[in-house]
Amino acid sequence: MKIWLSKNSEVPVREQLITQITLGIASGDLATGARLPSTSEIARRYKIHSNTVSNAYQILAEQGWLEFKKGSGFYVREKNPENIENSLDKLIAHFIRMAEAQGFSPEEIKTRLLHYLDSQKSNELFVIEDDAALREILIEEISAAAKFEVRGATFEEFKQNLSKTNANFSAMFDEKAKISAVLPTAKNCVFLKANSAAASMTGETRPTPDDLIAVVSGWENFLILAKTMLVAVKIEPESLLIRSTVEENWHKGLQAASMIICDSLTAKNLTDFQNVRVFPLISEESLGEIAQLS
Repeated sequence: MKIWLSKNSEVPVREQLITQITLGIASGDLATGARLPSTSEIARRYKIHSNTVSNAYQILAEQGWLEFKKGSGFYVREKNPENIENSLDKLIAHFIRMAEAQGFSPEEIKTRLLHYLDSQKSNELFVIEDDAALREILIEEISAAAKFEVRGATFEEFKQNLSKTNANFSAMFDEKAKISAVLPTAKNCVFLKANSAAASMTGETRPTPDDLIAVVSGWENFLILAKTMLVAVKIEPESLLIRSTVEENWHKGLQAASMIICDSLTAKNLTDFQNVRVFPLISEESLGEIAQLS
């Protein structure tokens, strides 16, 4: 079975994989017991993230299309007719038979179905995060990296309303267990890995003992983490100027700093300063996963 993936489509690559493999099984292109290519092989062949392939295979396994054999890989699962009564599997198989009876080829069916899914796909991405200050920073970073209309939501808002939409979702990696417990199988959520301090400071010149370093943010934890990180690399606490943007006169004294470390959202309010260093919270790997969805 051949697979066609378009990175320029509004349909996420993961959904393209799921749809094509499902149709391949339903149409008989993929026979019962057939072994699928490994996740690394698909990722390498189509230059996509291996996590995307792995996630697609896992969903297909949960839906009953595939089964995983330890040490061997994923295989097309043998269907038990008693288990697919009134199921999505039966509806898809029935649709394929009807379409073929009307003279449509498997390729035509696949193309039109992908086109339909493409037209139905939402261009929204919701950042699920209860901490409002952190949520705004994440929205800022994702908006700069993807073509989605990015919005924020609390966990309760997601659980009660948004999980019913066809939007994409993202959240920090430590929220995975909580969100996965209520995330419908067909929904997509990218769990964001945090950026490393080493990666963000690569190429930066180490401050001298006489330099004053300012740390500025509206998120309290950013101020704490940045201060901890700087002290850990032997920057004297007396050399640090900590400013919270939620306080009045937070700009005071920043002119004297040789370096201003801030988050991406705060950086938008520091355009008059030449010595600003932005510390991204989201790793490049996670931003790449989100970009593939758009």
